[in-house]
Amino acid sequence: MIIKIAQTASNIKQTYDVEGENFYYTGNAGSISSMQPITLSNKENTIKGVYNTSKWINYIPLRYLFGYANLTRIFLIYENDNIYGSIVFSKHGFLKNCYIISLDSGEIFHCYCLSRGSFDYVSIYQGDTQIALIETYLSVNDLKYTHKLYILNEYDRFADTLSFFVLYYASYNFTERMHMSSGSTYTKAWSFSKYADRYDPKWRETHFPDENYFGKTSLINNSYGDI
Repeated sequence: MIIKIAQTASNIKQTYDVEGENFYYTGNAGSISSMQPITLSNKENTIKGVYNTSKWINYIPLRYLFGYANLTRIFLIYENDNIYGSIVFSKHGFLKNCYIISLDSGEIFHCYCLSRGSFDYVSIYQGDTQIALIETYLSVNDLKYTHKLYILNEYDRFADTLSFFVLYYASYNFTERMHMSSGSTYTKAWSFSKYADRYDPKWRETHFPDENYFGKTSLINNSYGDI
């Protein structure tokens, strides 16, 4: 399953179109702060994330030296007003961090981030199996980003949750609120992580062979013009 998450408004509003085959939502992130609620909704369903304050101890630097993880950016996830999971950012070592999605049904997903050149990648794992990948093109018009979410077919029942995670991740890592910028921004980035091996550059090509590099850039060209 392939889902495109396109930001449709930046600055005062942070809105998104979330679209795949037989799959459509609109998204909304906080206009002032990353701690505001995030919603993903369509006619049948509403997923809402609500910020939950971390205990002060999670902000003590270098706690990992004593075997403790700092757990921050906590959001509780609700589906039609019923809580069903949470997302947290875990920093637990030098260059060792990830996002953790925990569902009340028992599933746990670890999300590992890595920037390479013109793209940011998030590799999503259940246990030792990579089940999904998020690609974000770092060059944008008017600071409106486009993300692509690839999910293995046997895990497409989590498409709602993983699409919500894209909005959450974008809210913390890409959203520029109350900015005065317009026009094109061209960015390249490289990040360092002890989990760099969790990003497999062949994963998308292996599982989505029709979505090759040129297919990816076609999406970019349609959204932003030639690169």
